[in-house]
Amino acid sequence: MPRIIPAILVQNENDFRMQVSLAAMFAPMIQIDVLDGTMLPERAWNNAKAAAHLSIPFEAHLMVNDPELKVPAWIKAGAERVIIHAEAKGKLGFSLETIRHANRLAGIAINPETDLAVLKEFASFVDHFQIMGVHPGAQGREFVAETIDRVRAVKRTYPHITVGVDGGVTDAKHLVHELSAVGTDDLVVGSAIWKAENPTEEYKRLVEDAKI
Repeated sequence: MPRIIPAILVQNENDFRMQVSLAAMFAPMIQIDVLDGTMLPERAWNNAKAAAHLSIPFEAHLMVNDPELKVPAWIKAGAERVIIHAEAKGKLGFSLETIRHANRLAGIAINPETDLAVLKEFASFVDHFQIMGVHPGAQGREFVAETIDRVRAVKRTYPHITVGVDGGVTDAKHLVHELSAVGTDDLVVGSAIWKAENPTEEYKRLVEDAKI
């Protein structure tokens, strides 16, 4: 059964603190989305120093170019896993080695249009592949149906590497069931939780739906 990981993608520190405090009441960990306008046009509030000493374990999803410039700060802040993008410009191999040398988990994310073949060059450097279920940059975008087949193929090719799906994971029971059935290890969920009337109950419902 996959873990359900709430995604934090906000525009100011107040919302960051509010969502982190709430997630700490029901989730085992969170993902902090980092967008600085370099890889994607969108930006989101992010401050590695503010993420230090949180009351909940976290990972950082860096949707940025030149990740080698950002990785050290998130390692220092205490991220258990740092995920960078295969589509990013910069020193990707160096960034992944930096993460692993710090004894943190290293991950590579790929967008829906990116060929799965690119994962081969990273397979010896990472602990985790993150398959984007939407075109990244904002929460609430429509799930790309081909993601399910992409996860199945990645799990078959790289059984020793964990696989997550990020984006578009709604409370639709059939979708969570299907992603669980193909071996997804982590489901990163944003708007389905934060736009729900009761985020705690929504999280619990997603956990139940993920059970096979």
